[in-house]
Amino acid sequence: NIVDIYMLERTYDNLFRVWLQDGGIKPAASTSDQLRISYSGKLNPLKSLSDQIVYHPVKYKILFGSNADEELQATFKVVKNTKTNVTDAVIKTRVIAAINEFFALDNWDFGDAFYFTELAAYVHNQLAPDLLTAVIVPNQAGQTFGSLFQINSAADEIFISGATVDDVSIITALGANQLA
Repeated sequence: NIVDIYMLERTYDNLFRVWLQDGGIKPAASTSDQLRISYSGKLNPLKSLSDQIVYHPVKYKILFGSNADEELQATFKVVKNTKTNVTDAVIKTRVIAAINEFFALDNWDFGDAFYFTELAAYVHNQLAPDLLTAVIVPNQAGQTFGSLFQINSAADEIFISGATVDDVSIITALGANQLA
């Protein structure tokens, strides 16, 4: 029997998150051989004699920010409640905080699908009553509104947000010109 194990090491996770936030050199995930050397001593005693463990390093699939693949980069356009006294800067910061909470590692599994409607509902719940609506508009030319409403990941990928406050735009109302 072949047992596929997908592994995300805590050290790599921490280094990757620091890189997303602060820049610098993008960390590399361990190779299959490095994972086998590091973990076979602990996992081999747990397997059956006829089993063979195949180690797969997990990759992050970055969504939305400048570090994401070009076809996954987007701008969040949000309509602020005019009756609130909260500044645009605070709204942008809170939107990014909510997005980062939504993409917390504990909320995702390898190979999951992302649905924007779930993220939008989460952001609305976190920012009510200061936010009226939020949409996602692709940055890449040729993509249309709605093309990022569902994104799939491979079996060895897990989502992470690369969005920053620069990827959030406050608008006064939604219209066709805002969605292009």
